[in-house]
Amino acid sequence: MQKPIDLRLNYPVLEGQDEEFTALLKSAATQSMSFLSLDATGGSLTDRSIAATWLSKPGYQVEPADVYVTGGGHHTCMVVLLAAKLQNKTIAVEEFTYLNFIAVARFLNIKLVPCAIDGEGLIPVSLAEVCSKNKVDALYIMPTVNNPLGYVTPESRRREIVAVARENNLLIIEDDAYGFLDDTALPSFFNLAPERSFFIYSLSKSYGQGIKTSYLLAPKTYAESIIDALRFTNANQSPVFSWIVNEVITTGRFGEIIKEKQKQGAIMQQKVRQLLEGYKLSGHKNGWHLWVELPENIKSDELTRRIGEAGVLISPAVIFSVTGTHNNAIRIAFGAEKDFNRIVEGIEIIKRQIADY
Repeated sequence: MQKPIDLRLNYPVLEGQDEEFTALLKSAATQSMSFLSLDATGGSLTDRSIAATWLSKPGYQVEPADVYVTGGGHHTCMVVLLAAKLQNKTIAVEEFTYLNFIAVARFLNIKLVPCAIDGEGLIPVSLAEVCSKNKVDALYIMPTVNNPLGYVTPESRRREIVAVARENNLLIIEDDAYGFLDDTALPSFFNLAPERSFFIYSLSKSYGQGIKTSYLLAPKTYAESIIDALRFTNANQSPVFSWIVNEVITTGRFGEIIKEKQKQGAIMQQKVRQLLEGYKLSGHKNGWHLWVELPENIKSDELTRRIGEAGVLISPAVIFSVTGTHNNAIRIAFGAEKDFNRIVEGIEIIKRQIADY
């Protein structure tokens, strides 16, 4: 039986990365340090210093004291929600948002309230309106290469969002899972409002899915509760992963990998857009995923079932919708299939299934 064509996952992996990672593991085994002992919770000073340098941008210097090394993006989301005591509270989100954040929120009995968006992301007036009608405690946002739509929120709008957050005393949780694909150096919400912003930088997409290491920037007032949340949920990060991440950053290899992922993403994005000419599409120029709007008579969950029966796996719009009512789009991604011909085959099957309605 032929393996289904998987167009769900957007974890970019380059050719040769597996072999390169194996070499790093062998190199780690030669180090004099012990990987059987653990560093301090939140990372050693070396880990935090390297992370701070990596996360700094022109005009925005990150201090090692503001950095926490964590166990992956999902883990870091949980740490922030626990540290900020957001269980049973209300969080504003973009109209379409990360499906696993929706799941975590349900697990912690957090009410999510969607805000309207446009081609530049969350609309500040909509956030203000949501706050006027609800007791909102925080905002969760993916402003740089949004998942699933791929837009990038410009600095001017970020500053408007910060103004609304300050006026309504909101915490801001920024998930930067795909920000590495954008080649601009926009300030994060932590850069613009460090007193209320958490910034999550996961290496699962930018380096590799199996690297369960992330960086968290957080307000100094939450330092103690973040350490507590880290201890309760994961105790300590993996010293082997920390060494590997430090190595690829300090040697410059990480930057090279990101540039190559941007380049390959741009090539695939252009090719897939050509295959889907005539459809209304949303996606970042370097993105490894693409949002495809459907005719009104086609529901994404039903289409996903039919396409799955035809041997192709995709993501329906409804799973990214907090209300579960947005059902006229699908997300296709290019991170699971190494052979681009299979991606082409999968897209042709999708087009035939849509045409059959």
